[in-house]
Amino acid sequence: MGPETDNFQFIEAKFFTRFTNGTRAVRVIVIHTMETSERNNIAEDIAKDFAHRPPDKKASAHLCIDNKKIFQSVKDNDVAFAAPGANSDGIHLELAGRAAQNEEEWKDEYSTAVLENAANAAAQYCLKYDIPVKHLSNAELGDKKSKGFVGHVQVSEVFHRSDHRDPGKAFPWDHFLARVEFFRTERKKSLGLA
Repeated sequence: MGPETDNFQFIEAKFFTRFTNGTRAVRVIVIHTMETSERNNIAEDIAKDFAHRPPDKKASAHLCIDNKKIFQSVKDNDVAFAAPGANSDGIHLELAGRAAQNEEEWKDEYSTAVLENAANAAAQYCLKYDIPVKHLSNAELGDKKSKGFVGHVQVSEVFHRSDHRDPGKAFPWDHFLARVEFFRTERKKSLGLA
């Protein structure tokens, strides 16, 4: 097990499963989009929404991330209600934005800041759980052995237990993973692991 993640502001989700049998094995980091308008404080609002969900709309994620802040809704070792098929072995990052965003919209100032915050957080999970900075194919996600990053859409396509299409066809995987690798390398240096 690698170093702990930062202590993010915490608003506990209503629905999640406590993992009480030691340390949970995490193999994928799942990227989601909030499907809401881009604005300041949306991460806190979504975290508050997760804290007050009605029983017929069970949902949560580990982190809610916007252009300025990160809120944690589910502790690392617990299981979020986020993407059936990749809940028990996944860390789920909920990013401000929409699956319908195009390439240019992902490059605007707001989304660039969201991606930076998300990449920094994801790098910490890569170190903690020894997850390579790699976008998995659907076949790799389905083999239950490969470690890396996936979108919720892939979890839907592989496990057929949800119909979500986020983070969208234009999500900038190459840019995002390059930033994850940058932050992973910087953290390794600061921890004396490089």
